[in-house]
Amino acid sequence: MAPKLFKSINKLILYLSILAAAVCIATFSKAYSLKSFLRPDASSTHAAFFPSHVNEQEITQTLNLVIHKLQHELDQMRVLPRDTPLRSKHAPLLADVLGLIESVRDSLSASPSLDGDQDQQARTAQFAPADHFLTEEIRKYILVKPNRLGKQNFMGANGTFTSIGHGCFALRDELESYMDYDIGDVCNDDWKLAQKLMIHGCDPLPRRRCYARAPQIYTQPLPINESLWKLPDDRNVRWGGYRCKNFTCLASNVTKKGFFKCAECFNLVDHESPRWIKPVYQNPNINLTSDFMISDVLDLKRGEIRIGLDFSVGTGTFAARMREHNVTIVTATVNLGAPFNEMIALRGLIPLYVTVNQRLPFFDNTLDLIHTTRFLDGWIDLVLLEFVVYDWDRVLRPGGLLWIDSFFCLKEDLDEYLGVFGMMRYKRHEWIVVPKFDKNDEREVFFSAVLEKPSRPFR
Repeated sequence: MAPKLFKSINKLILYLSILAAAVCIATFSKAYSLKSFLRPDASSTHAAFFPSHVNEQEITQTLNLVIHKLQHELDQMRVLPRDTPLRSKHAPLLADVLGLIESVRDSLSASPSLDGDQDQQARTAQFAPADHFLTEEIRKYILVKPNRLGKQNFMGANGTFTSIGHGCFALRDELESYMDYDIGDVCNDDWKLAQKLMIHGCDPLPRRRCYARAPQIYTQPLPINESLWKLPDDRNVRWGGYRCKNFTCLASNVTKKGFFKCAECFNLVDHESPRWIKPVYQNPNINLTSDFMISDVLDLKRGEIRIGLDFSVGTGTFAARMREHNVTIVTATVNLGAPFNEMIALRGLIPLYVTVNQRLPFFDNTLDLIHTTRFLDGWIDLVLLEFVVYDWDRVLRPGGLLWIDSFFCLKEDLDEYLGVFGMMRYKRHEWIVVPKFDKNDEREVFFSAVLEKPSRPFR
């Protein structure tokens, strides 16, 4: 089987190479004379490259035939193991040839109103990332999609330019596996692969043309007056990727393994319900706490806090409590060891599935409040924290509040972390540092603050 396939592919490559060369020679022979190659500006515009007497439709049809045959051979190679010599040797060559031919074809259909070298270079640069990948869905996603009317839009773009995270290029095999599916079919059960890609910098991920998997038996969520403080139905979550297989297991934390930095936040009755309405004293003998009460924080800007973001690891309890004060909170988290996003949504709240790498999908100066707790702590690199804090500042409106809630770190690192928050020159409403007693480790402290963004009228 393999030798026959090898011979047939070799023959096809030879035929396609001859055909592609013939198309290029025919195209250039019609478009250029020998003298035209000696003129430095001969190809400065689309019109110079293809004079009016060239039958562009005929050339495009021929190129489409070549592309179709190349895509067919790539589809056949895709079913072979990745480490076979046939695939490793010929697949990259076919992918490169396919990318070049697609570039020529797309240049024919591009708008003739493009503005010379600058737009041509910008368009050509957009094809280069696609050449890095073999899976056809990635290539199609990345390539520029020309506007069908052949005109620039109101933003001056002649097409739609899609992007993927830079980390995707270092995770090519994983991304190709993620994008390897049948169009219009059900997607693979690969949410863990998608999250791995996101956390490792392949963020944003490309969109896909398949249907996301859902639980086999999905029940109606609880009514909103019940859902906030009751565990959801287990049947509404796909549990295949977790150690626990139901919410009761998560609430009791019986496995003691995996990521359980927020294991207790599935215990809605005992652990979650008192949060932000009753202070927690880790050491009853010392009346010190890093907790601020929601009512006290809202009183700082009475009637002005309406919408905000909770950037934390949790199940949406902060958003649930703020809802009781008529404040809408979006909760941003990923599924680190447990179905946090499903839990938040099933409680009737809004989950935002983003990583710490991603720019927040909010416009400048729009949020009244940003709250963060037990996530961006003493593990985070200081430079990364600066990028995050500046992005928070971008989306907070003037007069908005930044609530840093129980940020913990080592004592020797405290000044450096405080320096990052202090550099924003926010007004201090609350600011406290207390010992962290929950693990009997005297080296760690908790820091909490409520800060107000200045108006900065001079900028």
